[in-house]
Amino acid sequence: MTELAATFQQEAVAEAYQHRPPYPDEVFDRLLELIVDEPRRVLDIGAGEGAIARPLAPRVEHVDAIDFSAPMVAAGRQRPGGDHPNLTWQVNPIETADLDGPYALVTAGASIHWMPWEETFARIVPHLTPNAQLVVIEHGPVDMPWWDGVVQAIQKHSRKKDHDPKYSVVEAIRDRGLLDLTGTARTAAVTYRQKVVDYVEQFHSTSSLARDLMTTDEAADFDAIVEDAVRPYAKDGLLELTIQAELSWGRPKIAG
Repeated sequence: MTELAATFQQEAVAEAYQHRPPYPDEVFDRLLELIVDEPRRVLDIGAGEGAIARPLAPRVEHVDAIDFSAPMVAAGRQRPGGDHPNLTWQVNPIETADLDGPYALVTAGASIHWMPWEETFARIVPHLTPNAQLVVIEHGPVDMPWWDGVVQAIQKHSRKKDHDPKYSVVEAIRDRGLLDLTGTARTAAVTYRQKVVDYVEQFHSTSSLARDLMTTDEAADFDAIVEDAVRPYAKDGLLELTIQAELSWGRPKIAG
């Protein structure tokens, strides 16, 4: 595990995660459409604090939410829907997790980027129903007029210096021969209003901008640059964000 991946085991990162914008409701409608087998059980890998698992649990037979970070799982249990009877949490790397399939759907957020794909897929494929799909869901704000200013703060303080904005984790998994990609979809844009202070704080839920990776002065400087960039666009301390999600799905395969 890299140092950056290990930041998700920090309690401060788990706490900051609540300030990330939620997935649009359309995401869950599309996930339900992709479930065609019984039982309607879902495996959420790299579940974090359950941004996918918690809203999905009441709509299916069961969700197993698995993440290697105990602070993330602890946070998820305390957040809305975290104690739903259809939701089971497990602290474990997915490649060694205890699975209770068969699963008619596997969901993954951006955290799939950190997983050892060959071992992960070798673990989950034997536990899938005949038509089960793996869905990778990425989401966040789009069309932000203040983004150039935020980028300045990220470039100055990020612990990850080799970020490639054109990199696609789904294409990388497919090119590795581990996914038969069958579909993609982008949700309609939705409006999400957020306090400026919370918008700034959500950056500290990322692996490369966690507060524990910075000195106090560095974190304060990052926050000040971002706040200066967004403040002219805020009204009464609130930013109006446009949120979209992109779903990519296909049949996962075992290497070789």
